[in-house]
Amino acid sequence: MTGHEIIEILKDLIIEYDFPLEKNYTFFTNNTNKIKPESVFVCIKGAYFDGHDFVKTAIEFKASLIIGENPKKIPLSHPYILVSDTKKAYALLNYAYYNINFDDFNFIGVTGTNGKTTVISLIHYILTQGEKNSSLISTVGIKLNDELLYEPYNTTPGVDEIAKILSLSKERSIKNICLEVSSHALDQKRVYKIPFSIAILTNITRDHLDYHKSFEEYKQIKFSLFKQLKKTGYGIINLDCINIKEVPLEKDKIITYGFNENSDYVISNVEYNNAQMSFIITEPDGTENKIHTLLIGEYNAQNITAAFIALKVLNIDNEIIRHGLLTFNGVPGRFQLVENTKDIEYKVYIDFAHTPDALEKVLKSARKITKGRIILVFGAGGAADIGKRKIMGEIASKYSDLIVITDDDPKDDDPEEIIEHILEGIDKEKTFIVIRNRKTAIKAAVSFASRDDIVIIAGRGHEKFQLYENGKKIPFNDYEIAYDIVQKFRKVLKR
Repeated sequence: MTGHEIIEILKDLIIEYDFPLEKNYTFFTNNTNKIKPESVFVCIKGAYFDGHDFVKTAIEFKASLIIGENPKKIPLSHPYILVSDTKKAYALLNYAYYNINFDDFNFIGVTGTNGKTTVISLIHYILTQGEKNSSLISTVGIKLNDELLYEPYNTTPGVDEIAKILSLSKERSIKNICLEVSSHALDQKRVYKIPFSIAILTNITRDHLDYHKSFEEYKQIKFSLFKQLKKTGYGIINLDCINIKEVPLEKDKIITYGFNENSDYVISNVEYNNAQMSFIITEPDGTENKIHTLLIGEYNAQNITAAFIALKVLNIDNEIIRHGLLTFNGVPGRFQLVENTKDIEYKVYIDFAHTPDALEKVLKSARKITKGRIILVFGAGGAADIGKRKIMGEIASKYSDLIVITDDDPKDDDPEEIIEHILEGIDKEKTFIVIRNRKTAIKAAVSFASRDDIVIIAGRGHEKFQLYENGKKIPFNDYEIAYDIVQKFRKVLKR
């Protein structure tokens, strides 16, 4: 890409520049570790690091051009472009670099505090079952149809990764792009300019208040997804959780769902056990759809209904939808039964619940499917909203019978302090124990379990590493650890 082309792409953002216009620039990055000859380094200010502080390193690594928005941190002796917004600039450059034309795609986006991954994975699964090519960009995996490319670090990858995935999708004639959209992604312009045909909002409850200045700001960031809807697009909104008067969309562009009888799609007659669930979705014209699924819990009835509506908007046949709902096995780490407890007296489940709302919903669902006790293993993440730790302790006390408090991902926070915050909410009359080593905590919880009990291991779900200070990563997957522990107990019992 020539300097002239860069100027044309960024023309609405440029404040000033001084660099060779005839020169070719072959790569764009915001990571100094990825710089190679003829690279352009774009300074992105994130939550914890400011790319402008790495300009000197970028120049040492032979970046041929620096793009920034802070004039005080850009050396004028080196080729540079000063822009009003480097996040927007980075997006536009990557779309151009990968030759992305948004008209080649049909974008379906899901945001919300909880339920995003299940909803978008379900839509992707049924599209592929209906022989409609689809790419999935989600917390648990990047997929081109059924092929898993990799598991991302963030819920929504960086715009450079998204552009590359779109390019690969086009190569395979994949039109439908199913995209899980986090509040961070919206705020950091990772989905900048993407025109969504469908935008789904599952719920908004307390989360990420370490990043967002207030709950109101967090909510408005979530709502901003609807501002990226195409003129022909629809917003699908959970009326049980959202006041549609606050949503920045015309009423005829909104489709609602929920247990609320004023919803366009009404959920009713939910019945479930520890293996399956059935319920009814009543459409606006009165048509009743009896849904059978392997997912359980009222919150999953809401997630399924959101996906059902999106698939209807995409003109997928009802029979294909119903069959897909019946065969979908769920998402790893979302109320996932540990397989080797299927045929024994107690059950162990893994769930990603790391917010107060998610933890409450999971524990309420567990209460409905057990005659015994709920044994909960949980902690709270570091570098996150401190205020939710006490609330999660209160919820654990209210809905659990035995609580094992342990480390989650402390990151750079003091693990002992995290646990102290949780203990502030724990009812001291309840049975609880603190075991910081997560493997030992899981082993203890399983050893406590007896007939009809349910063990819930919450907070980390599908994640494969525990994160400690200074970026230390320890391989750890709750499902694998729990499976091995149960297996060893089973062998002992057979002796």
